[in-house]
This record gives sequence, C-alpha cells and structure tokens, in this order.
Amino acid sequence: MKRYIRIAVLLITTGVFSAKAGIYPSVEQTDIYKARDKVLGALVHIQPVVKNFETGEMEKQQVVGSGVIFRTDGYVVTNYHVAGKSDRIFCTLSDKEVVPATYIGGDPLTDLAVIKLDLSKYSGKLICAEFGNSDSLEVGQFVLAMGSPLALSRSVSAGVISTRDRYFSSDVRLPTGEPTGMYNLWIQTDAAINPGNSGGPLLDLGGRVVGINSRATTFANNLGFAIPVNIVKDVTTEILEHGKVTRSWIGVHCQALQELEQYFGTVRNSGVLVASIDAGSPAEEAGLQAGDIITGVNRQPVSARFVEELPSFYNLIARKKPGSTLELSILRQEKPSSVTLTTRELGDLQGEDFECKNWGFTIKGITAQMTIEHQLSDTLGVFVAGVKRSSSADEGGLRPDDVITKIDTHVISVLSDFVERCDAAASGEKALLTVRRNGATRFIIVKYEPKKSGVAHE
Repeated sequence: MKRYIRIAVLLITTGVFSAKAGIYPSVEQTDIYKARDKVLGALVHIQPVVKNFETGEMEKQQVVGSGVIFRTDGYVVTNYHVAGKSDRIFCTLSDKEVVPATYIGGDPLTDLAVIKLDLSKYSGKLICAEFGNSDSLEVGQFVLAMGSPLALSRSVSAGVISTRDRYFSSDVRLPTGEPTGMYNLWIQTDAAINPGNSGGPLLDLGGRVVGINSRATTFANNLGFAIPVNIVKDVTTEILEHGKVTRSWIGVHCQALQELEQYFGTVRNSGVLVASIDAGSPAEEAGLQAGDIITGVNRQPVSARFVEELPSFYNLIARKKPGSTLELSILRQEKPSSVTLTTRELGDLQGEDFECKNWGFTIKGITAQMTIEHQLSDTLGVFVAGVKRSSSADEGGLRPDDVITKIDTHVISVLSDFVERCDAAASGEKALLTVRRNGATRFIIVKYEPKKSGVAHE
C-alpha cells in the first residue's frame, strides 16, 4: 500500500497530474499561469448604471459585469446586457484605477457591446488582449474564464470546452428584454461562469481570447456559455466602423428538418424548412409559404438538418447588403420552383423608452420588429412598457402591452406625438387615453398627480 502512495506522490510532484486532480494530464500549472498573465491586465471590472422602465417608472440600478480591453486606445468589449442600456459606466482597471467609459454601440442579437475608456486622466499603461480563433476550438480543450462573478472582481476559473456549437432559439431573451441568439452559436464550458462574469474573456492556454462569457445557468452546475470570438471580431468591427451592426432581413423563421425530409420531399442534408413568415415581410410579399423547403440562395445550396445549422443560414442572408435581390430555390409539395425578393434592413428591435411620471406608466416607440413580435397591426401609437402599481394609470385600467393611439382628441402616431401631448395634458386634471388591446379599443381615464414635478424625458 505504501508503495502505491509513493508512486501517486511522485506522479503529482512531477506534474503529470498538475491540473484538476489528474483530469488533464497534459496541462502544466505554468501553462495556466502564462495564459492568465497575458490577459489578466486587460480584464475590466464594469459597473454601469442602467435604466429600467419595466415597473412603470424609470429606475436607475447599478449592476456589475466584466469586459476585456482589445485596443490600445481604450476600447473594451463586453455584453450588451451589461452596458447596452447604461446611463453611466465606471470601469476598474487592473491597477485598480477607476475610470469612466462611454457606450459606443451594441448588438443585442449577439449580446455584444463596445465601450470606450476615458483615459484623459489616466497615467497607467493599458494591456490589450489578443483575439484567437474560435473555429479551431476542440471539445475537451482546456480553457480559463475570467471576470467578476457575483461582483468578486479579477476571478479566474478553469474547465474545458463542453461543446462548441450550442444553439438557443430566438425565444430566449436578454435581461434587457431583447431576443438574442438567432445569428450565432455558443461555446459551452464547464469553467465556472456566474452572474458578473458576463462580458469577461474565455481564454485558451495560449492566452488568446476565444470567447466572451455571456450566460450562466441557475438550474444546473458546470454549464456556462460564451460567444465565439470570431463572432466578436465581426460585431466589434461593424460597431467601430459604422456604430451598429447592419443586417438584411426577409422575415422567415426556419425549423431544423431532422427526420422530416420524407414528409417534405427533400433528400437528406438538403434544404431549409420554412416554419413561419412575418406579416408584411419580403418573404410574404414574394409568395413564400410555411412548409416550403429553401434549397438554394442565389444558386448556393443551403441546408439545415440540425438546429446548429440554422444560424449559418440566417447569416447567409443577414450579411447581404440591404436592398439585395435574392433568388430562392424552393421545393413546394415536392415540386421545384423559385421566388425572387429584395431584402430589407433589419431595424431596431425595440423603440426609445419614455417615462410619464404624472400618470404613472412608461412607454416606448413602436418599431417594425415590435409589430411582428407583439402581433400589432402597424407602428402607429406608443407601446405601454410598464404601469406603476397604485398609480393613476393602474387604477384607470391601463396595462402593459397596451397601445395608446390618442390622448383626448389628439392622434398619437409616434413617440414624439405622445411626448408633446403628454406635456400639454399634464396641466389638466384628467386625460382620456384611447387604447388598442388585443385588437379591441378601450377608453381609459388617467388623472394628473400634482405631487409630481412634471413629465420627465430621460
């Protein structure tokens, strides 16, 4: 027995079992140190003050996230759900200096954002992280996750790549409310990722960033998710060059074929199944139908037998310049055909927020994408985002998801109409709101609350 103990001690001291209790025999402790040191100086602890309008009043909350410096002039990549709706941003750098930062732009569909450090009063030296290549990752590959889990800054955890192509449906939403995940896959890792790690880097053992940590699970252990760095490169470049990410849109939602080929007359690993089509979209106008199989885009074969292949198809269209003409080869009831359509720019997912303090509710402007998401007939009016409890609006019967189309006799077409009429109506005791709810019209009286200082647009 003593002989076996001596052998085990010898193996451990020689480094054969130097990481995670022998699970990764090829990893030396020094490899972890080197990877850590290459990026730890570029890690940023982010404390943004964000606006929340969901409760019926504008609330400012300080949250905690992470980021990583990727350019010497102070640009930091993080998650959209960390900085995307920020009012102010403060960042703690590796030397523990606190500097303000400015939000540059973001992309909720991939949950990425770029902020810029204000270095006007900073005398230290910035360290930048190096981006790697997420396409070269292997399942089982050792990685490190960095960030500020539960506000514990400058933390490092270790694990492996569990899978490199995890798919989430677009029904999943960010904490900020926007849908996400339609255009990218996710890296799954068993390295500990917790709230606060969001926006921090996932590293390979060469000290290169291979992902940006984005999701933590509360229902299971050893499940964390990161955005592949090749997606990060594309999105950050678009934001820095154009201030936003521009995508083409045709309005199709697709479903993996899997075992459905025989029912739709297509061969194995060929075609993309159209599950639904947005009303008023280019696809609907061109005559595309649910149940059609798209077999080619401009004669380029396409396939999505498995859900992991759907983002690739969506991106094939999204990367076209808005206004591009596409010829879609299709199978309809096993007969080949084609449709031609013109792409449109995918607009903002959500409109600008506004707080009406005197009446106790918040609204947002209606975008074309919101009409699809909430099944609205058009973009006219304003969308009720939240109603404050026990407010005049609450007592009058106003509810979230209502669409306000009039204040008294004044038609509300866009957000600016509402702001103008709301200011004017605040001087009266009451106002009559015409509301559209589930396709029916309702009338709601709201009373002016004089204890408030007036309507604020923040």
